[in-house]
Formats: sequence, structure tokens, C-alpha cells
Amino acid sequence: MKPSPYFQISYNPKQGLLSSQWLRVVNSTEYRQALVNVCKRLRKSNAMGWLVDFSRTTTPNMSDQTWTIELLGHSLPLTKLRKLALVLPDDLFLEVVVEKVSNSLLSMSNNKVQIAYFADPCAAQQWLTSSNDPCEGLFRSAP
Repeated sequence: MKPSPYFQISYNPKQGLLSSQWLRVVNSTEYRQALVNVCKRLRKSNAMGWLVDFSRTTTPNMSDQTWTIELLGHSLPLTKLRKLALVLPDDLFLEVVVEKVSNSLLSMSNNKVQIAYFADPCAAQQWLTSSNDPCEGLFRSAP
């Protein structure tokens, strides 16, 4: 499949991490096609974390916002996704929309997916690959 000029997606099976990044401002058709492709990739992979970098794009229109809630609300429960990290630019409108979509997804998934917001991709990736499970990390050898 030819790489997209407006959207980049990669999967790291060792970390169980899917990363996606908007490369420029997109129109509705491009936005929707990219999200459909991500959902397909999430279902095919064992990704438990998804990093979405919105730092180079703008707020989706109202129609796309509603469509996003529908698509992700029906797609995410069919995946192994447990953590979603969103990298946002300093854009109040986008922050409000992302929070609205996130709240809808949390209620639709019965809070099975943790969602967090970040200013840079490195912090987002660190959060995605860290564990809150006491059986892992620092507590692994504790009795």
C-alpha cells in the first residue's frame, strides 16, 4: 500500500503500540479514510496502546466529530486497545472537540480504555509503554 501524503501509521509489535500522525491539515474524506485504516489496523494487530499525534492538523467539522464517535465507539471494543494517548497542539477548539469525543468513547467502552492528553509525542509514548499493573515494572519481584 502506498504511503499517505497526509497521514502516517506504524505498528511496533514488541511494544504493542500503534502510532499515527497527521502530516498536514486534511479534508473530511482524507480524515475519514485515515481513521478507517487505523481501525482496520487496530483490529488486525495486538496493539494495546495507540498514540495519535494531532499537532499538524486542525479540528474536524461537526459531521466528522459525530462520525468519529460512531466509528471508534463500534470499532474499539473489537480491539485489544487499553490506552489511547493524544498529542495536541496549543489549539483550544481541538482540545474541546477531543475531550468531547474522548468522553463519549469512555462512556461507550465502560472506561475500559484509558485516555490521556500530551503536548509532545515522547511523553505520550512513555505513558503508553509504562505499566500501572503492580505485577509489572518496579513491583515485579515484590512478594
